[in-house]
Amino acid sequence: MVIPLIDPEASETQTLDEIREWHKGIVEAIVTQRGSVTAAILNGSVVAQRFVGMTQTDIDDYFDNLRRELDRLTVLSLVASGEAAITIDYYRRVRGKLKDTLASAYRKWHKSLPRKKQLRPDFDQGGILEVMKRARIMDKNIIGRYRQCLRPRHWVGHGRFWQKPAEVDQFDLDEIYDRISALLNAIPK
Repeated sequence: MVIPLIDPEASETQTLDEIREWHKGIVEAIVTQRGSVTAAILNGSVVAQRFVGMTQTDIDDYFDNLRRELDRLTVLSLVASGEAAITIDYYRRVRGKLKDTLASAYRKWHKSLPRKKQLRPDFDQGGILEVMKRARIMDKNIIGRYRQCLRPRHWVGHGRFWQKPAEVDQFDLDEIYDRISALLNAIPK
């Protein structure tokens, strides 16, 4: 059975809370810069070249776009972090020969994969999430709610070259965070 070596020392995984804190820090910076630019324009002070000639509406649009982009990149990071945690757990269970229901289901599925797929198994449809769902170790709705977060992640992560999924505008960061946390917390230790 081929199991890729994962060196935990070489990884740079982020927790959901670390991503959330990063987001809060950048939001604070955006709010501060927006206030500074608006005040400078109102007072006739010097502003960065990109703001010269902008109206208040232009300034508002600029910073609203920055915030929207930050939120979308944060969704990408949150969902990818969840995916990494699930994948790391998958390999831990396959390699560790654990005896729980999920580990047994993972090992059985892993053995059935072609050699190349064993090194990089599918994650969503027909992949790790599907095996997790079939193992019935948690309410399948928890997995389904996480899967809905994958659509905005894929859209952002793959260049947005297809129609924007409705979830991009439907889910706020707290909803995404809660859905990922629910799944990660439901995985047996």
